[in-house]
Amino acid sequence: MYIVLGNKIVDSEEIKAIIQDNSDFRVDRDMSKGTKREDVVAYQLSIDIEVLNKYLMEDYDINSMTQEELFDEYMTTADEAAMELEELMDEDTIVNARAYKWDNSANTIKVIIAIAHEELGELKISDITKRILSQVD
Repeated sequence: MYIVLGNKIVDSEEIKAIIQDNSDFRVDRDMSKGTKREDVVAYQLSIDIEVLNKYLMEDYDINSMTQEELFDEYMTTADEAAMELEELMDEDTIVNARAYKWDNSANTIKVIIAIAHEELGELKISDITKRILSQVD
């Protein structure tokens, strides 16, 4: 799907490739049509729990953490990692991401990410992310 980001037209497949080739995330689904906008790219991402464990082992003894503490740390770490994807994008883009689910069957954390030109604004992209969250499992 083609998206207008500022004065450029980009293919959502190109951004998908950038994310998958340069991060620990896998793009599960292109949610750009679900934004009902022509200037926002959105994806459902997932990141493996084992990858998150590597991040967490630097600061925590994950074997002594409760399931609830682990869940909180997984969600926070996945959010932070997703927001770092902004560094892979053009400098005039903004990103909003939210981890929303621990998928025990796939052993991953699911994340929604929305990417837009900075002119759209943080408040609007946050609203769009909330709308997309209502469309996922």
